[in-house]
Amino acid sequence: MAKKRSASRSRSTVKSKTVLRIDTLFVLQIVVAVFLITAGLMGLIDYDSGWSRLGRDINRLFGRANDPITVIVSVVELVAGVLLLAALFVPVKTRWLYWTTMVIAIAWAVWIVLDLFVNGIFEPSFLKWLNQLTQTLILLLALWMINRKYA
Repeated sequence: MAKKRSASRSRSTVKSKTVLRIDTLFVLQIVVAVFLITAGLMGLIDYDSGWSRLGRDINRLFGRANDPITVIVSVVELVAGVLLLAALFVPVKTRWLYWTTMVIAIAWAVWIVLDLFVNGIFEPSFLKWLNQLTQTLILLLALWMINRKYA
C-alpha cells in the first residue's frame, strides 16, 4: 500500500524576502530622524556662535559656570536621529531598536520637564510656552509610535 501524501506543506521551507515597506510610520520615522539630526546640528553650531560665546563670557563674569546641557542634548539628538534613520535601511535587531527608541523617548521627556517646567514655566508668555510644549509633545508621541512599531 502506498502512503497518502499530505496536502498540507510546511510553510517553513518557503524563504521570505525582506521588502522595504513604505507606510506612514516609515515616513514618520524619516521625518523624526531628520528633525533630530537638524536640531542636534543647530545646537552644536549655535553653541559656538558669537552670541553664544558672549553669553558664556557674561555668565563667567558673574561667576556662573557654563551650561553643558545644551551640548549634551545636541549630541543626544544628533546620535538619536542618525540611529533612527539608519534603522530604516540597515538590518538591525528589532529588540535593539525597541530599547533605542525607548531611551530616546525617555531622554526627550526628561528634556521637556527640565526645559519647560523646571527652567521656566510659562516663559516668555503662556501662549508661547504652551505652543512649545505642544510641539515637543508631538515629537514625543511620534517617538512613542515609532517605539510601538518595534515592540
